[in-house]
Amino acid sequence: MSQDISDNPPISQEEEQKFLRSMRLSRMIFPILIGVVAVGYLFYYQFDAEKFREIHWSGTAFIWLGISLALLIARHFCYSYRLLVLTRGYFSYRKCLELMVLWEFSSALTPTSKGGPFVMLFVLTKEKLQAGKTATAVFYTMVLDSGFFVISLPLLLLIYGPSMLYPGMNSYQDVGLASGTFFVTFAMMLVYWAFMVFFLIINPKAANALLQWLARLPILKRFSEKLIFLGEEFSLAAREMRSQNWSYHVKVILATIGSWATKFLMINCIIIALVPSTPLDGATQVFIYARLVAMFIILTFSPTPGGAGLYEIALASFISDYVPAGVGMVVALIWRGMSYYGYLLLGAVVVPGWIASRLRKRTADVPA
Repeated sequence: MSQDISDNPPISQEEEQKFLRSMRLSRMIFPILIGVVAVGYLFYYQFDAEKFREIHWSGTAFIWLGISLALLIARHFCYSYRLLVLTRGYFSYRKCLELMVLWEFSSALTPTSKGGPFVMLFVLTKEKLQAGKTATAVFYTMVLDSGFFVISLPLLLLIYGPSMLYPGMNSYQDVGLASGTFFVTFAMMLVYWAFMVFFLIINPKAANALLQWLARLPILKRFSEKLIFLGEEFSLAAREMRSQNWSYHVKVILATIGSWATKFLMINCIIIALVPSTPLDGATQVFIYARLVAMFIILTFSPTPGGAGLYEIALASFISDYVPAGVGMVVALIWRGMSYYGYLLLGAVVVPGWIASRLRKRTADVPA
């Protein structure tokens, strides 16, 4: 297929309006309100003035908080580097940094199970990225992100056992809400990842054939165009991926590991900052890290935008065997303040300018 034929199709006005609605700054109000309610809940049920006064805001504490912030920045750079590699240098590194702000902002405004792939597809198409590279960036990212958990979690469970899933859990038969949700969610992620790997990497022709067949079913007639387009995108992504050398894949895999590892390690640093008695040995820190990865799996399908409210409340419970309840609330607020509400504020600065520049370019492209 030639480059002209493989160019991304024009985005419909309906799709553009859907994207613009999803990125409205007014949508920040809802997750912020949920966050405020969660903070109120935590203060009412968990705030302990005595425990709070025991927190030593020393120079060492601020150093660890600074390391946590540095890890958040490193995460953003890892994500941006992955996009740089996936698009094979089509964008500058600075542009990739900007586009990842759009990604994080959109993720903060939508439930954790939605939003990401659609936003990336829209943004990269608007940036005039060739169809093959766009498809690769979207689908390969989905495979890599889910693969991080599908591969790392069983290894962590083999090392630490059921106690890593939730405080006080001694066996896999202790199926409470948290552990039960973990197994169901992980099973769904495993199936999803296996399908993506098979259809994208092992046998992309089967994916195209399946989607073409589904498009011919009368019951799916209204989705036929999208199914056909999705099949073509799978084929484009597969060809693009197979044409790359081994270093390309190593770079995107390492960037993926870096971006997810730093997401959880920054919480480790906040815990050390506020609870100086936390053991600094590798075994303890990796165990806390494993617990945080399990928490993320359990909350993967959060119904609230960006997990607003749920993450704040859940974190204090998941680390309760290392952090006192009143201090756990502070850990959660600092973490979410940096990694979630920070992106809301950053997005409020970057997003309007990006949208305005895209709309100006669209107007300029319209013939007089």
